[in-house]
Amino acid sequence: MWSYLSSPALDPKTAHPKLEISPDKKQVCWRRHPVGEGLSPQPYDSQYSVLAQESFTNGQHYWEVIVQDKPFWMIGVTTGLITKKNSPTQSSSSLGVNSTSWCIYHGEGQYLACHDTQEKQLSVAKRVRKLGILANIQKGELSFYDADAMTLLHSFCVQCTQPLYPMFNPCIDVNGVNRQPLTLFWIKDPWNWEGDKK
Repeated sequence: MWSYLSSPALDPKTAHPKLEISPDKKQVCWRRHPVGEGLSPQPYDSQYSVLAQESFTNGQHYWEVIVQDKPFWMIGVTTGLITKKNSPTQSSSSLGVNSTSWCIYHGEGQYLACHDTQEKQLSVAKRVRKLGILANIQKGELSFYDADAMTLLHSFCVQCTQPLYPMFNPCIDVNGVNRQPLTLFWIKDPWNWEGDKK
């Protein structure tokens, strides 16, 4: 799967106002001083998300997200049907609660596979610290892995004609408990294959 490894950059224009994106566009976390008021957040609220800049329409693509010890997070994909607006009322911006998004939700040690308001509790023996996602567009498969052990957590059947966007939700932070960011893994200094052959 490493031959398909990529590291999508986050798209700040699609981020919920209560999220903060790092300058390198590789991290997202709950904003310490949220922009805007009037919302009543819940730890499992799927609307506090951000899309990747890249989308996928064919081939195979694999990326990894470092979650470490975060007690709450949601990671998945959604189709290009989403409208890229900072609108907390748009249901299309929610992960796993419609027919156009698929995700894994982690909450206090429990893992759920979510799609179209359906939830399936997953049996996970060891805490996931890095989540791997493999999208095989031709086969219509979306698979989630414990990236450290390369253990399959769950696979979805994804049949769609729209582009697939990686989507990330660090979930809200309460009293500093869930302040850690979601971090997209990338190789800062790629192995110089051509150089090592000389």
